[in-house]
Amino acid sequence: AIKRVIELAYEVKRLDRLKESLIEEMAKIGTSLPEVAILTTIPGIALKSALCIIAELGDIRRFHSANAINAYIGIDLTTYQSGDYMAKQRIRKRGNALARKVLYRTVINIISASSYRPTHFNDFYQMKKQSSQSKGTKKIAIAVMSRLNRTIFHLVLNNEAYEPTVFQPKQ
Repeated sequence: AIKRVIELAYEVKRLDRLKESLIEEMAKIGTSLPEVAILTTIPGIALKSALCIIAELGDIRRFHSANAINAYIGIDLTTYQSGDYMAKQRIRKRGNALARKVLYRTVINIISASSYRPTHFNDFYQMKKQSSQSKGTKKIAIAVMSRLNRTIFHLVLNNEAYEPTVFQPKQ
């Protein structure tokens, strides 16, 4: 049993090294993509996160709208209704679960990074958090994911870098 544990420990180390080498190779290939350069201009999205987003979503230009991206990853809203009864809206969860997970972690990174690099995502998150005490953090994060998808779609389609002042609500 001890030999098997040692063998498995070596296998874990080998796979970790393989993972790191694959990430380095992805970074080399991905830095030539204009989408990666655009995504990394958003505070809280580093090279690895940008590569994961591109890997899961593919070519963002293939989507006809930001709502199509939401549907692809399964955060589009659905409502159950029967007769006069209408249930609460919830996300479909029919799309790419890994893309949903990557974008959720990205949103958490963006919100965490907002203490030193503010974004309109954090402003939206804080506004929703204060306005509704009953809404959970995950529900608000999914709303921010939708906003992030719209922003990414706009930036990539127009080949623009993220500029926080452009996306601030007009007062």
